[in-house]
Amino acid sequence: MADAKHNPQDAFAQQFISSQGRLYSYIATLLPNRDDAEDVLQRTSLILWQKWDQFDSSRPFLAWARGVALNEIRNFLRRSERKNMHLSEPMIAVLAEELEDEQSQERADALVACLGTLESKQRHLLEQCYLGSSGIKAVASSMNSSADAIYMRLHRMRKFLVECINRRLANDHV
Repeated sequence: MADAKHNPQDAFAQQFISSQGRLYSYIATLLPNRDDAEDVLQRTSLILWQKWDQFDSSRPFLAWARGVALNEIRNFLRRSERKNMHLSEPMIAVLAEELEDEQSQERADALVACLGTLESKQRHLLEQCYLGSSGIKAVASSMNSSADAIYMRLHRMRKFLVECINRRLANDHV
């Protein structure tokens, strides 16, 4: 292990190996289809190894790797014929920004994982309400629903997400 400190490629390899599980979790929560997530992880890993000498060891490895992964996720979504099965690029960008804050990294990981458990209808409603330019009334109208019903659905989803995040955090610290 002491040799890794003297050999930058060995140090990179150690960080890569120790971060691979969290990197896969990050990708899998943004691309819930397991085959897609594994494909993107493979491409991301290849790029990381090709650019290992560009990594600044004074910065967090996982943040750098997630940046590469996010670019690969975006590339995958552009190429994918199944775009409607994934979170939209704006939603992925919002989630990725949340993940950049190192102090709330565990909470952000849990949020992304919990968002990945939502049904596509629920994710679509969240995107419309929080990323769209129209208000709740317009969203409700487009869904042939009342604004109160939409507020109630959003409230239930937020409550579910908070409980899910808290469960994940509690399980990680056991």
